[in-house]
Amino acid sequence: MNTTSEKKEMYAIINNMIMDKLQRGKAPWRQTWNDFGPARNYVNKKTYRGINALLLNNLDFEYPLYLTFLQAKELGGHIKKGSKSIEVIYWKTLEFEDENKIKKIPFLRYYNVFNIECVEGVNIKLPTKYVNDPIEQAEMIISDMPSKPIIEHGGDQPYYNWKEDKVRVPHRDNFILSDEYYATLFHELAHSTGHDRRLNRETCMKPAVYGSRDYCKEELVAEIATCFLCGEAGIANSTIDNSSAYIRFWVERLTHILKEDNKAFVRASALAQKAADFIRNSIEEPARQD
Repeated sequence: MNTTSEKKEMYAIINNMIMDKLQRGKAPWRQTWNDFGPARNYVNKKTYRGINALLLNNLDFEYPLYLTFLQAKELGGHIKKGSKSIEVIYWKTLEFEDENKIKKIPFLRYYNVFNIECVEGVNIKLPTKYVNDPIEQAEMIISDMPSKPIIEHGGDQPYYNWKEDKVRVPHRDNFILSDEYYATLFHELAHSTGHDRRLNRETCMKPAVYGSRDYCKEELVAEIATCFLCGEAGIANSTIDNSSAYIRFWVERLTHILKEDNKAFVRASALAQKAADFIRNSIEEPARQD
């Protein structure tokens, strides 16, 4: 069980990981989902979500399969000596009675997992390559989105207009890769989930100056949600953009934001998961990230 001080350090651990990757020229929310699909638990097959998806999909393992020390033991195996665990975070709810009212307070906890490469004594069943039709799956995600905004095509600047509740993207033929077209459309649809008739996200429902704090927060939510949707559609490997200018933008702004609020990235990941779930028409129980 983690101590109070360890719980307080979780945000710092996550932020340090994010900033380290940015400093090394990689945007960690644009993970390179490998040939074997998104990170998931080896035993229960559950896909990791939110910040956990960003953490585990960015590690240098061939197979994105993880399990706990206890799960390895229950399978009759053990963790190799010297193996390093990875923290997976989740939310617990503390309930207490105050003036005859039940109050609920969510707080962050974590447990440790190991990649299957760290396990010995178990006949691991390796997955086959993750096969998906990226175009068909992307179209399906878009068609399944409930209460969609107006989607228009044309011009050379994609955007979402929250006053008109309208997304505009260039025609597919204007993109070198159709995958980039879908990634762009996902990004603008992610912005649209913030409209007050959908998820009512504050950073979406008011004007923001380019590069301002609210602009960065909203862009980060849309970027991470796009990452989730591209992974779902099987097109993430061909939609990675790690240009030096792009990275510098986020290094400068996130460094300042995270120094003032060490929960910012975790919060953005949670909002992005909600946005992606809304677009996929699969809203789940709020606040959980395991």
